[in-house]
Amino acid sequence: MPPITASPNTVILLAQPERDDRELYLAYLRQRHFLAVAVSMAADALTLAPQVDLIVTESLLPGSLDGVALVARLKNAQRTRAIPVIMLTSCAWPSERDRAYAAGCDVFLAKPCVPDLFVTEIRRLLARHHRAAPATRAS
Repeated sequence: MPPITASPNTVILLAQPERDDRELYLAYLRQRHFLAVAVSMAADALTLAPQVDLIVTESLLPGSLDGVALVARLKNAQRTRAIPVIMLTSCAWPSERDRAYAAGCDVFLAKPCVPDLFVTEIRRLLARHHRAAPATRAS
C-alpha cells in the first residue's frame, strides 16, 4: 500500500506539557505537511478535540486530568470517541501502557520515539479512521 500523504486539512492535536517536546513534534509534523496545534493541558485538549483528526498526548499532563484520563474522556464522549489517539509518553512502564490501552488509546509510543515511526503510526491510524467512517469534523 502506498504511503498516505498528509492533507493540509489534516489536523493533529498535540498535548505535551514540555515546551521543547511541543516545539520539536510540532515542527516535525508541520514538515510532514500536517496542520498541527499544541496544548500543554488536558482541559485545553478536550476543548479542541472535536475539531481535529487525530490526537497525540503525553500521559504525564499537569492539572486535574492526566493523559490517560484525557483519553478516557475522549473515548467516552459521543463527539470524540472515533478520533484516533496516540499516547506518546516518557512514562513507558508496562503498567502505564496497560492503563492507556484500557482507557482507549489506539497506539502507545515511548519517548524517545523514532520520528519516522511516529509519522507511520499517524498515517496508519488516519487511513484506518477514514476507511471506517467519512471524516466529519465538528464546526
